[in-house]
Amino acid sequence: MALPSKSKLLLALVPVALVLIVGLWKGGQYWWYRGYSKGTRSGLVRKVSVKGPPYCKYLSGELAVQGATPLQNEVWEFSVDDDSDANPVVVALHEAEKKGTRVTLTYRQDLHSMYRCSPSEYFVTKVEK
Repeated sequence: MALPSKSKLLLALVPVALVLIVGLWKGGQYWWYRGYSKGTRSGLVRKVSVKGPPYCKYLSGELAVQGATPLQNEVWEFSVDDDSDANPVVVALHEAEKKGTRVTLTYRQDLHSMYRCSPSEYFVTKVEK
């Protein structure tokens, strides 16, 4: 059995190298933009729901943040990393929404991510009452 010539070997390695380069680029981009910004927002949780097609469900929430005047509320949309009912953050969000009490949400902002179902780039990590 004859060994492949250099040109055939090179032809086979080019697609593999391209896949590795794209993978490294996207992996680096994910690492660079994850946790781009961290902070807190305070207000009233006014909606917590599960959205999305059957193959990609995510938790979506809205926080009403008081604007310049008490009648002018800004709506801030967010999600969570783990939307299971056992997650303490999800339990606290549902509780805050039911009670209608003012809470402070600690969040992480992930920019330019291709790997999530949620259209929001803000992910709540902690709920304080």
